[in-house]
Amino acid sequence: MEPNPELPYWLALRRAGLGSTNFALLLATFKTVEAAWAASPEALAAAGIDRQYVRAVAKARSTFDPDAELSLMERHGARALTWLDDAFPKSLRDIPQSPPVLFVRGNAGPEFEQAVAVVGTRHVTPYGRQAAEQFCSVLATSGVAIISGLARGVDAIAHRVAIENGAPTVAVLAGGIDQVYPRENAGLAERIVENGCLVSEYPVSIPARRDYFPRRNRILSGLASATLLVEAGEGSGALHTANWAFEQGRDVFAIPGSIFSRQSQGTNQLIRENTAKLVATPEQLCQELNLRSSGAQPPMRFEAPQPALFERPQAPDAPKPATRAADSHPLVRLLADGPLHIDEIARTAGQPIADVSAALQILELEGRVRSTAPMTYASA
Repeated sequence: MEPNPELPYWLALRRAGLGSTNFALLLATFKTVEAAWAASPEALAAAGIDRQYVRAVAKARSTFDPDAELSLMERHGARALTWLDDAFPKSLRDIPQSPPVLFVRGNAGPEFEQAVAVVGTRHVTPYGRQAAEQFCSVLATSGVAIISGLARGVDAIAHRVAIENGAPTVAVLAGGIDQVYPRENAGLAERIVENGCLVSEYPVSIPARRDYFPRRNRILSGLASATLLVEAGEGSGALHTANWAFEQGRDVFAIPGSIFSRQSQGTNQLIRENTAKLVATPEQLCQELNLRSSGAQPPMRFEAPQPALFERPQAPDAPKPATRAADSHPLVRLLADGPLHIDEIARTAGQPIADVSAALQILELEGRVRSTAPMTYASA
């Protein structure tokens, strides 16, 4: 690929803080970014550039060092793609607020023939973990690249499962390409670089900020042909990603969750409103995406609770257990040492949270367990 002779000017204006709206105004007025860089403050203002950005460009002219910027990018293994580069992802060209410059670090991507964005809560439940792992495993073994945001919870699970199954994965950052957040995922980021890439619209060394996270979600959904929500509470960032996907004309799918789980309130609401398509198995998602599952992973099914969690109620004249500790039901035995939250119960029992919830309701009706706090149970 031939180097873009105008790249230093794109980098300079991006470092000055100009975004998609201002770049569009500059190109419409001056035709080239180089000409815009050389324009007078009066000409920039006449082009519609806000005063604060006119001042930022004037300051950048005296402080920006293109050689230093390119050297900084090289040290971090980053490359920059602009709207005018052939390698700029086609999927991002026409989305609202398309990033004028995309910084990329990695051995593949950022655009793939088939890609799905997988997003969800940072506070993933055992149910959400199981769902994310099984859906992502099937996507990965079907040749789909997985896009996510490198956050805790569902994002990290999606990236990890893609890597474990040899599929490419892309992490969209809310800061510079060298600003991995949270820091605990720095090791995961390095694994992503080996078989995919990290991308960002922010220059190297720009730290992640709270207001950058919602903006980066448009890139996350824009790189993908569809978005899958695993678990998302009301007002979560995952729902923000879904909204961007709607606006971009992308399909949105949601895995249904327990009515008792806060983490599933957002996904269930999208299903109820018919704004997201319900997918209860990986096969259903593959069918929607016109994919053929490799069959390497067992299908995920939301079936009736495991028999081990349910027991036939005792007849009225049957003897009561001698002591609570002697109760034969595995969940009652699990609660013998004290109250546990339902997430911890499901994790320890190794059962889907929906099955555990149903079993606990029956045990509570039988008087064998009791609720001590919201979603927390103890033996009766």
